[in-house]
Amino acid sequence: MRDSTGDDMPEEDRRSALLVRDAMERTVAELPSVHDLVPSAVTQGRRRRTRARLTIAAGVACVVGAVVFGSVTLPAGGDGDRTVRPAASGTPESLDPTEEPYRTPVHVEPTSDEEESMADLPAAERERREAFQQQVAVLMDELLPDAVGLIRPVDLEVRRYQGETEDGKVFPVIFSVRPSGDDSGPKSCPDDPGALKGGSCEQATLPGGITATAYRMVSDSPETKATLVSFSYGDSDVSLTVNPSEDAGTSAPVTSEQLLAAVGDSRFLDLVRYADENPMEEKQISVEGG
Repeated sequence: MRDSTGDDMPEEDRRSALLVRDAMERTVAELPSVHDLVPSAVTQGRRRRTRARLTIAAGVACVVGAVVFGSVTLPAGGDGDRTVRPAASGTPESLDPTEEPYRTPVHVEPTSDEEESMADLPAAERERREAFQQQVAVLMDELLPDAVGLIRPVDLEVRRYQGETEDGKVFPVIFSVRPSGDDSGPKSCPDDPGALKGGSCEQATLPGGITATAYRMVSDSPETKATLVSFSYGDSDVSLTVNPSEDAGTSAPVTSEQLLAAVGDSRFLDLVRYADENPMEEKQISVEGG
């Protein structure tokens, strides 16, 4: 078989051609295989595929009660016994704040002197909470609608996050897993539709038989609304709230159904279970008449 470099080439040119071919073969051999080049493209499409999956409501069976909202305070009343911990797909055993993708925390000045701060915590405990925030931010960014924007943790307070859109709208997000107080527990939609003004209430059953209540509520002004889901898990009261963009005067761009689907995701419940078993907030204190 005739060599591709040509037998009739001058010896010096033939040696040069062989050297070039060898160099090219070594370079190609060092390149990653084609499947190694795919993950970055897959990552870009994963979040939108998740949006489509969430339309199935993540197995959440919603029982809708269209009523109108009047007060941000959840009505009293519950289902009686507390919900037991359902089996989860794998509680985080270790929380590494350096895991990719890392979300640079946002600094937000506290709105009151009573807000809990991580500033004075021991280093190990502060790192644990910051690592938890990172996992929550990345997962919520995947589960919530794109319209909420990129989710980032707020520094110094474990329950606070914010979504920011490309056009600059900021939507504050609160994710709280707080040890339950004596009188706390699952809440239900009010029986009297007149108790609500301009909002709605829905109830759903999450995986594990957890009863969750979702509110679309007037917040900040009559023109803007927040969306809130709350439920009990183990020994904790859990809530996830997406608030309006105050500066833009825009309501939270997430429906009650979408928020119920997000909290019903097994990965979200994994994080809830971790926070229930390893508390990061103070026990809920019930105030009589409040």
